[in-house]
Amino acid sequence: MSAVRPGHGLTRAIATHPVGAYLVILYPVSWILWMPALLGKSGLGVLSVDIPVQLSILLVSIFGLTGVAFLVTRIADGKPGTRELRRHYLHFRAGPQWYVVALAGAPTLLALVGFLTHGTGALGPFGRHALEIPTLYLLTLIVIAILISVWEEGGWMSFVTTRLQPRLGPVWASVAVAPLFGLIHFPLFFITGGLIDNARPQGIHILEYALYLVVLFSVPVRILITWVFNATGGSLPIVALLHASIDTTASGAVLTAFYPGTDGRLLYVGLAAAALAVVIATRGRLAYRLISDPTQQVPASSPAPVTG
Repeated sequence: MSAVRPGHGLTRAIATHPVGAYLVILYPVSWILWMPALLGKSGLGVLSVDIPVQLSILLVSIFGLTGVAFLVTRIADGKPGTRELRRHYLHFRAGPQWYVVALAGAPTLLALVGFLTHGTGALGPFGRHALEIPTLYLLTLIVIAILISVWEEGGWMSFVTTRLQPRLGPVWASVAVAPLFGLIHFPLFFITGGLIDNARPQGIHILEYALYLVVLFSVPVRILITWVFNATGGSLPIVALLHASIDTTASGAVLTAFYPGTDGRLLYVGLAAAALAVVIATRGRLAYRLISDPTQQVPASSPAPVTG
């Protein structure tokens, strides 16, 4: 962590506890931004108009997750901190294998688990719908990555996780972020189409989706994203592509076209297996290397450089 900047009262408290300050500011701001969709016809029905949930997701991602990250970073680390944080958004340079992992990892995992559980029949739809891959999958993925995922991960990965890694280690930092990541999606439980296509969780399904969102989905996803972020030297574009590919693979349209008859929840199984394999293969380091030389100043918003 960087040295606390001079200040008094609220400013000093934010600079001393940037992660805590980020969360305290983030959730009220984000839940206010959820309100248009939450109060609309698809939500609680307070308003007589239907406000698309995608608008709230966009606002929460840009002004909540990324906006608050820059605000707290400016207070805690000054201009050098915000400059370093901004660098991650423009860091495209990484080995081509990481782009392959980001773009093809999630659908490959689901296809593999589908094959193991349903046999070769699970692979047939890929051939029949091959021409739809550039539009239905890749185009959707890129749009989500640009409009939502890069801003979302600017908060969770570039700000929160990288500040927790030196203290907790990369695996426990990822685990700690998982419920925080899941909690910010809580208003989606009350919006039709927020979590389920054309519906919302009811009864016992609320607990089921909460379990998937907070634990079974979030923990493996956070571990994999931390690994890719560290291994690419802090590339938010690649992390955004990975996050968007997971969301796109789990979408109803992609599941219907490429995985008919396959339970989309099998993706969670594939992600969990992949996360466990990465933890074992990296011995829990997730490609993170902490610089122990106190003369080397590493901004809190940046992971230590990774070689190899």
